[in-house]
Amino acid sequence: MQKEKIFGIPIDNISMAEALEMAKEMLEKSNPRTQRAEQSSYDGKQHKIFTLNPEILLLGRKNQDYKKVLQSADLALPDGIGLVWLGRFFDMPFKERVTGADFMEKLAELAGQTGKSIFLLGGRNGAAEKTANALKTKFPGIKIIGFLEDQNQWQNCAEIFKADILFVALGAPKQEIWIHDNLSKLQNIKIAIGVGGAFDFISGKIPRAPKLLREIGLEWMWRLMIEPKKRWKRIFNAIIIFPINFFWRR
Repeated sequence: MQKEKIFGIPIDNISMAEALEMAKEMLEKSNPRTQRAEQSSYDGKQHKIFTLNPEILLLGRKNQDYKKVLQSADLALPDGIGLVWLGRFFDMPFKERVTGADFMEKLAELAGQTGKSIFLLGGRNGAAEKTANALKTKFPGIKIIGFLEDQNQWQNCAEIFKADILFVALGAPKQEIWIHDNLSKLQNIKIAIGVGGAFDFISGKIPRAPKLLREIGLEWMWRLMIEPKKRWKRIFNAIIIFPINFFWRR
């Protein structure tokens, strides 16, 4: 699979369908369809999936330790319309934006179809439980074996040690660092993925942007309208600071 680099951080040039196929192979511990010798087998491995956006890339550029964490991803999804648009201007023709919330839902659906179990870690104010209920309603038969908001209590939770897939919603950079530091202690987990605010969207706590806005890359405008105080700095970094740094590096 072709990878692009921004600020020295690899990002997979991949479509949603291709990302799901790779995730399926990770869960089945089979050989992925790739021409790269170093990625010739997923057998017996645990896998980290990160969803990268301009804000995360800027954090990685400033913090070398965090950058190394991001570089360790087995699959790095291009979640951020800004990096997709800019990439196309600089010979990085990303196939499409693969959002964390959409990928989480599709991976949950895949888990239900293949009998894999899920654990939810993070979120706030009951978001993890509401997300679990929403996924069970949408995908009957899905196997969600537990959820936990307080990441500091995970070692006391027996269910997390039994799951196949771990969704971590702690926000960046906490979720990627947590996965990097703790995944090896959870030997049964085959895929751990940082999903940011996906719990809020899937649970219905925060309304998702209309499909049209998502398709034309203006979801950030919707989020700014519904959460101006929380989002303005993130949006500023994504649409102003990130492009400036990107152009400077290029």
